[in-house]
Amino acid sequence: MSSELTFRGHEAQQVNDEYSPKPNKPWLSAIRPIRYMLREQRLVFVLIGIVIATLFFTLAPSTTKSSSSFSTVHYDSHPISYFENEPKSTPYHQRAAAVVHSFGKIPLGIKRKGLRIVVTGGAGFVGSHLVDRLIARGDSVIVVDNFFTGRKENVMHHFGNPQFELIRHDVVEPLLLEVDQIYHLACPASPVHYKFNPVKTIKTNVVGTLNMLGLAKRVGARFLLTSTSEVYGDPLQHPQKETYWGNVNPIGVRSCYDEGKRTAETLTMDYHRGAGVEVRIARIFNTYGPRMCLDDGRVVSNFVAQALRKEPLTVYGDGKQTRSFQWRV
Repeated sequence: MSSELTFRGHEAQQVNDEYSPKPNKPWLSAIRPIRYMLREQRLVFVLIGIVIATLFFTLAPSTTKSSSSFSTVHYDSHPISYFENEPKSTPYHQRAAAVVHSFGKIPLGIKRKGLRIVVTGGAGFVGSHLVDRLIARGDSVIVVDNFFTGRKENVMHHFGNPQFELIRHDVVEPLLLEVDQIYHLACPASPVHYKFNPVKTIKTNVVGTLNMLGLAKRVGARFLLTSTSEVYGDPLQHPQKETYWGNVNPIGVRSCYDEGKRTAETLTMDYHRGAGVEVRIARIFNTYGPRMCLDDGRVVSNFVAQALRKEPLTVYGDGKQTRSFQWRV
């Protein structure tokens, strides 16, 4: 007798491969944000944040109270004018006070950003005083000097200042720096010094100025050339205007300095017109003051040196010369 086993498990079932999603529950979209806020005590943290913000804005002083303190400051509404036809304009301090009133508090810690400036010839008489002024203004200064006429003692008081650097370098050789402004003062300025090596003097004026103008063009720095009244030569016009071209001698014993400065001015203006370099030219006349060398051969130093030695004061020529003097820079 045989038994027959029949498996009928899959015969009664029909497999449906089609996917049928669950029906949407309209109330689920409204409950989901509530469940999110109640999960992990998020609602408690939101309430705490609202309380803290409310306390901060309640206890913090209002800007109207602080700005009202400026209203007690009174400025003179009639500044002194030294020119009769000077246009009437609002003084700067009144405009600044108006800005304070309109905007309330001035944020603390905002001040002028210091510039990075290179001063060639910065250890000399005029250059060292310029360095003092720039550092006092808050700028970082790099002094470049070969110490032919400059002295390290003129800038020694800045040693240890992080805003001051000193490089012994001749501007006839190229120099690579990253700066915002260039003050080009490098050149011996007294007859005793610039006639000592005339070729070196004119190289400093021409090649040195070319190198500094090239640096200004490369880094986009503003360039200042310190020129001289000697560009007018032996002038026939007194006093000389900037439109006066001078009465010059290109082959004289002083021409290394005079023509060198004239060429430096030409290069400066050519770089401005041709390369778009922002330039300034300052024609400095007879300057005297502290740190001036007594043996530089200029009129004031000669008078002082002879007076200290109790010698008669020497006046060259017939005494009818005219000079424009200024007390240092």
